[in-house]
Amino acid sequence: MLVFLALLAAITFASMRFSQDNSAQALSVDQTQSIKGIFVVTIFFSHFCPYVVLNQWYDTPMQEYCRWLGQLMVAPFLFYSGYGIFESVKKKGIAYVKGFPTKRILKILLHFDLAVILFLLYDFFLAPEYLSAPKILLSLLAWESVGNSNWFIFAILCAYLFGYVGLLAFKGNLSRAAILITVLCIIYIVVVSKFKERYWIDTILAFPLGCLVSLFKDKLSFKKHMLWFVAIAVCVLLLVAAKNGLIPTFYGRTQSALFAFSAALVLLSMRVKINSKVLSWFGSQVFGIYILQRLPMNFGKHLHWNEQNIYLYFLFCLAVTLLLAIAFNKATSWLDSKLFKKP
Repeated sequence: MLVFLALLAAITFASMRFSQDNSAQALSVDQTQSIKGIFVVTIFFSHFCPYVVLNQWYDTPMQEYCRWLGQLMVAPFLFYSGYGIFESVKKKGIAYVKGFPTKRILKILLHFDLAVILFLLYDFFLAPEYLSAPKILLSLLAWESVGNSNWFIFAILCAYLFGYVGLLAFKGNLSRAAILITVLCIIYIVVVSKFKERYWIDTILAFPLGCLVSLFKDKLSFKKHMLWFVAIAVCVLLLVAAKNGLIPTFYGRTQSALFAFSAALVLLSMRVKINSKVLSWFGSQVFGIYILQRLPMNFGKHLHWNEQNIYLYFLFCLAVTLLLAIAFNKATSWLDSKLFKKP
């Protein structure tokens, strides 16, 4: 497994280009698409690890890498979503916000439900078990799971809903909207923590953080190298301290790690440009890879392949996941063109 982890690192470092000031492109689509690619592959690694036994020295680095990152590996997706929404409102105005219910929330929920149906079919034919009607219905809302990953979809749907409410309530006033979105995300943490495990709430604040960065990005250039260096050093120290439990926690797990990690990612992007066609492609397939990867993992486990040769099992899971993601992307794109036609 060390080979696969090293391959990801090699592709990432090979695509890096250092610059004295990359602030203008730090949060560009090309840059963030490649960064998303890094983390969607990391999520695949993280979901794969529990299916196999990794006890050899050359296998455990991947497990340790995923364990150390924890929920932070999904933070960039929420962060970039919040940032991207506010940037779009700046350019398109309140009309963009009014399209949220269908073009954002309903579209994602529809795509998710199509994936849930695939898992229901899998459960029916290959892993028959009793699924109550309430559980099936709640799984379509991402509150329950029928074998699929669901908590992140629930979080992003809520985040988009909060964005819609905040921006519409203040008619596009970004500052006030950001405050309301943050308050709603905190309420989400309080409420959801009563019903779900803490990983459901650990990263939701990355969304309003992205909104705030969009508001104040002109003041975050850090053109002086020493100031930038100090800022990145502080973020790294905070991240290490938070991950080692040296900072007070908020609802079971520290949010300081989230803030430090997000800030470090932005600061690094100001001096490092990542533009990889491979990573960018993975970044364009985030939804399909994230939501469908457990199908081949579950299928291989059903046949006990995960107990035989974990490397062949890994390649099988990766190859099938990518094929499913490509097919799913094409199918949903066609469906979107029919249901969500542009005016």
